[in-house]
Amino acid sequence: MFLLRGSVAALAKRAAANTLVPHLTEQFGFHRGHNPSRSEVVSWERSIPALLHHLSDVGLGEIEALIEYQLPYSSKRADVVLLGEHPGGGPSCVVVENKQWSRLELVDIEYRLVVVSGVGEQERLHPNAM
Repeated sequence: MFLLRGSVAALAKRAAANTLVPHLTEQFGFHRGHNPSRSEVVSWERSIPALLHHLSDVGLGEIEALIEYQLPYSSKRADVVLLGEHPGGGPSCVVVENKQWSRLELVDIEYRLVVVSGVGEQERLHPNAM
C-alpha cells in the first residue's frame, strides 16, 4: 500500500501546484483512519517536493515514485520508493527515508548507532543500516 503513485515529473508538478501534500493528508486519513500528525505533514512539505524537483532537474522525471509506501509485514513506511530502469539494463529500486534531523552524534560506527539531538538522548540505529 502507498498513499500516492506517479511519475516523478507528474508528482513534481502536483507539488508545485500545492496539491501534493493535501492529497497525501487525505489519503493518509482514508487508509489509516486518522489524520497524520502535524510533524508528519511538515516533513512531507519540506522533503518530498524538494526530492521530486531535484530528481526532475537531473533528468529522472520519468521514473515511478511511490510515496509513503507501507513495508510488507511491518508497521513501518518508507517515505518514497523510486522504481525505474537501471542505466546498465534491468529494473532498479531506491528506497528514500527522509529524516528531519539537523544534528546527530555517531556512537558506534560498526553497529551504526547514533544519538539524534532534539529527539531524545537514546541510541538508535541509523536508517542507512536498516
